[in-house]
Amino acid sequence: MNYRHFTVLFLLLASPWAHALKPADPARFEKAIQAFEAEDAAKTPPKDVTVFVGASNIRRWQSLPERFKKTPLLNRGFGGSQLSDVAYFADRCVIKYKPKQIYLNAGGNDLHAGRTPEEVLASFEEFVTKVKAALPKTAIAFISIPPSPSRWGEVEQVKKANALILASCKKQGVDFIDTFTLLLGADGQPRPELFVEDQLHFSEAGYDVVTSAIRWQKDILAFAKKDAEKAPPEHPIVFTGSSSIVKWKTLAEDFPGLPVMNRGFGGSEVFDSFNYAHLTVIPYKPRQVVFYAGGNDISAGKTPQRVFEDFKAFVAKVHAALPECRICYISNAPNPKRWSMIDKMIEANRLMEAFTKTDKRLQFINVYPYMLGADGKPKPDIFVEDQLHMNVNGYVIWKEVVGSYLK
Repeated sequence: MNYRHFTVLFLLLASPWAHALKPADPARFEKAIQAFEAEDAAKTPPKDVTVFVGASNIRRWQSLPERFKKTPLLNRGFGGSQLSDVAYFADRCVIKYKPKQIYLNAGGNDLHAGRTPEEVLASFEEFVTKVKAALPKTAIAFISIPPSPSRWGEVEQVKKANALILASCKKQGVDFIDTFTLLLGADGQPRPELFVEDQLHFSEAGYDVVTSAIRWQKDILAFAKKDAEKAPPEHPIVFTGSSSIVKWKTLAEDFPGLPVMNRGFGGSEVFDSFNYAHLTVIPYKPRQVVFYAGGNDISAGKTPQRVFEDFKAFVAKVHAALPECRICYISNAPNPKRWSMIDKMIEANRLMEAFTKTDKRLQFINVYPYMLGADGKPKPDIFVEDQLHMNVNGYVIWKEVVGSYLK
């Protein structure tokens, strides 16, 4: 090859057109799609279903039904697929079900195969166009391409593809579920415990993160909107946790003169507060955090030990950023609806109380005995109709007990 020919070849290879790859032949997944169709023939899919579709992190999500018990859903992930494959088979693995909601996670395999972020974006937009043309009322959410350890060398391409898809989502009214940063540790690297041995696919701990993001991202973004509308107080006392915090509407009135702020999100579990502490707690640089969660965890089948471990992780995350911050844990409260679980609640309280005694920055606020009647059962007049959440009488008790711990 002479010098001129070499130069021309080099320029061609260096040009942007040289990187454009023809998508892999989607026919390689025909058997997988046929298997879905056979499954549908054997058992009629539910109506108003939520469809999870995409590559292997969707296909391998065995705990999906358990995590979204109240939602009729279908898992239509096919491992190794690219976003272009999902777009190609959209009619047969998504649209035919007329789903109420779609969660899509793919794109990493496209990038790994050498396709550009722009090509990944094009496949994403092809999928969205197909779905919107057939199902204009169906909600679509894209779960961001994850930063897996085994493909860390491709992270800049992943970031660019996510950024392009995020911009497209904003234009098209599609939700973008940002799990990317949640999967990274304080060192900016992927957290290895969130992946199985191949360091590519999620472990159950990884699916915890994704589940939390799907459930709570909108609530967390709503906090940011509130902060934009009204500046939060300096070094506040942040109340965070589940619905009993959310429903404490008289919080500011109950503690006048104290910079209290409510950052609870109803239905959440202890892990969710840990997962989003960098957005719901740490940015405010609070002098004190008052935390209540754990009942939803136990109701969902988690053990007291798991609730305790998640709280320890929350404390570690907050103290890593704010070493002087005081953290108070309000005990799991007794209520009629979950009375059958009371032994597990008591065990969780025991673990929490023992833990708080190991660090002077921690305190255990025991509301439990004050919510019981003379018969040792929850006082009937302190709960609303659902027999789970408190009425004003219940919050009067909390005001008195919790108030003594606020400084």
